Amino acid sequence: MTARCVGRLPAEVTSFVGRERALGQVRRLLSAGRLVTLTGPGGVGKTRLARRVAAEVRRAFPDGVWLVELAELREGDLLAYEVAAMFGLKDASGNPAASLAEYLRDKNLLLLLDNCEHLIHPVVALVNELLTSAPALRVLTTSRQVLGSDGEHLFEVPPLSLPETDLLDLVRPSQVTSEAVDLFLDRAAAVVPELPEGPEFQRSVRELCLRLDGIPLAIELAAARMRAYPVEEILARVEHALDVLTTGPRSAPPRHRALKATIGWSFGLCSPEEQLMWARLSVFAGGFDLNAAEGVCTDVRLPRAQVFDLLASLVDKSILQREGGSARFSMLETVREYGREHLVALGEEKELRVRHAEHFAALADRGRSDYFSEREIRWFQEVGLNHANIRLAMQFCLAEGGEPRIALRIAARLRMYWSKPSVIMEGYQWLRKALDSSPEASEERADALWACAYIEVLLTEVERAARTMGECRALAGKLALHRVEAALTLCPILADFVLGDVAAALRHAKEAIACGREADDPTVTGEALFFAAAMAFASGDPGAERLADEALRFLEAEHSQLWRANALWINGVVRCRAADRDAATACFLDAIVLFRQLGHDVGLALALDGLAWVAACSGELSRAARLLGAADPIWKPGPRRMMPFEFSEFAVKGKVEAIVRAGISEASFEAAVQDGSARPLDDVLGEIAGMPLPASEPRRAAREDPLTVLSPRERKVAELLAKGMSNQDIATDLVLSRRTVESHVQHILTKLGFHSRTQVASWVSRMESADRPTA
Repeated sequence: MTARCVGRLPAEVTSFVGRERALGQVRRLLSAGRLVTLTGPGGVGKTRLARRVAAEVRRAFPDGVWLVELAELREGDLLAYEVAAMFGLKDASGNPAASLAEYLRDKNLLLLLDNCEHLIHPVVALVNELLTSAPALRVLTTSRQVLGSDGEHLFEVPPLSLPETDLLDLVRPSQVTSEAVDLFLDRAAAVVPELPEGPEFQRSVRELCLRLDGIPLAIELAAARMRAYPVEEILARVEHALDVLTTGPRSAPPRHRALKATIGWSFGLCSPEEQLMWARLSVFAGGFDLNAAEGVCTDVRLPRAQVFDLLASLVDKSILQREGGSARFSMLETVREYGREHLVALGEEKELRVRHAEHFAALADRGRSDYFSEREIRWFQEVGLNHANIRLAMQFCLAEGGEPRIALRIAARLRMYWSKPSVIMEGYQWLRKALDSSPEASEERADALWACAYIEVLLTEVERAARTMGECRALAGKLALHRVEAALTLCPILADFVLGDVAAALRHAKEAIACGREADDPTVTGEALFFAAAMAFASGDPGAERLADEALRFLEAEHSQLWRANALWINGVVRCRAADRDAATACFLDAIVLFRQLGHDVGLALALDGLAWVAACSGELSRAARLLGAADPIWKPGPRRMMPFEFSEFAVKGKVEAIVRAGISEASFEAAVQDGSARPLDDVLGEIAGMPLPASEPRRAAREDPLTVLSPRERKVAELLAKGMSNQDIATDLVLSRRTVESHVQHILTKLGFHSRTQVASWVSRMESADRPTA
């Protein structure tokens, strides 16, 4: 089989849509390096991008731009012959590579080698020889797998940009555009003389492009279907996209006649082990890490020791994508669907889905040990990263023939994750469905009932919560589950508050504190202490400051980052009301750091409003308005159910607005709010966080005596961090394992309330400056 060679560059048959940023990036790579490889999965547009780049830069190459299409070339030994033939070289020496090198020695040209993935070794050998011999030669290649050659510059071709999903329901569809939508409309217009108009058509097009991941090939195949089907029907059937999109332009290569054939091309290039790994990884959704892949996909056929190399190989072959610079991997939906079909054909889908569910049930279980510990933030972050996997596990477990007990376990153990306003309604639905699917008396059901009652009071569904609490209390008593009985004492606190009986809420909070201490349950004690402080503040109780301080000290000692953030916030509002503004500022700033790490948007907004209150009370009215503006993007996105701590007893936004509007003009107020909303949050906070705060304030660990904040070993690690040393360098210097150093670093970040090594370095510098004697 031979490659079809084109002496120059073929003209484009269809219009080129979008990719302006990618075009510029690849052009810059070609200017900086002599070998550039465009990588990415099948159908993502590598060939089209490469050809457009080549067309745009052809004037920079006096000897032209030359394309060799390698898709049909199977024999690596023939590669040099085919490239030589493109240049019209008739080599009789038996060494076409040498003849090519000689011919290109004084040429200034761009050689474009398209579809190299199945000829990696011969391509690398030839390209290396040519680049060595021809100093003015540039080579641009496309491949689903990196070449791995010295000097290779890589560009991973992304899917086309997609419409912002958050905008679809907020603005008119005609205002939401993207490269993917533009491509669909361009190609659809070629087969349908008059496209429909109106918002429903536009919305369907956008949803279709989202479902197809912005993959150009998939979008073009879908657009071709417009000849016979309206876009709404294509969208309805696209759940089975790999079966629906079966035809393509007759002029296209066979592998482009169907999306399935395109992905199958990549599948055929994988080893049997890689194919099996691809199929098994299809049970994940929204990404996964090495630990998850090892836990779910391994057995006798795929030993754990092979997983690392298999993942790396699948990344090289563009089956998997690395998520930014993290250790997580993802798979385009169409690629995942192909793997799932193979998994079904192997008869392994049920087994792998059970393993997947068990793995994420274990992550949920970890909350029992990681909650109220130094690992709490990391656990919340890991759960958040795997939200899609948890959702998929729940769907499987609750489906017919699933594993309802696992679903009950997952739903119950994620109580505090479900408590976040951004996911609370979904969490509640999963809890209810899991309870309905597993009516048998069990410890898991008791845990789920308690979690459900807690969520119900947060949602202000007090009557329903009372019924759930009653059932839970009876079951816990029957099974002698004293920890569940203790935990249940938290629910009446919020229930009373929602009903407007703040005094009863405070009384119940104090009872819950005693119950938690009697049960030796720090989670119940800590949460109840916070609620007691909050209810004391709401009722004007003179003991509010003492309770807030007690809650903060307890939660700091128990290492609960979420509840420490809550306690910092309530300390802030208590101290602001008492006109202790420096202490309030310190508390709010610390709370903001933690709420951001936890991804707790409402907590973040409440703390920002608290800072605005401090600024307003201090006469800094423009700053107060900017802080209100910084919180605006959190408060504004549409109507939603109000949580208890947004009630008027705690929400200070209205107070701040009244103070600020009374002191500055309406135009100045609106301008400052807009400025705060538009600027990065760090910029808004910088003018506050950069100000010196009183050294007497004991609440912020970063200002405490370093002898009491960090252990001697942690102080030494912090000092080395401040010098810019890596974990490995520190491990070598202190004769420790790297894992031990990583643990020390995490403890330092947690104790100081920081989220970056840079913050630690700044803190060390400040401490050293403070200890340095002055003249």
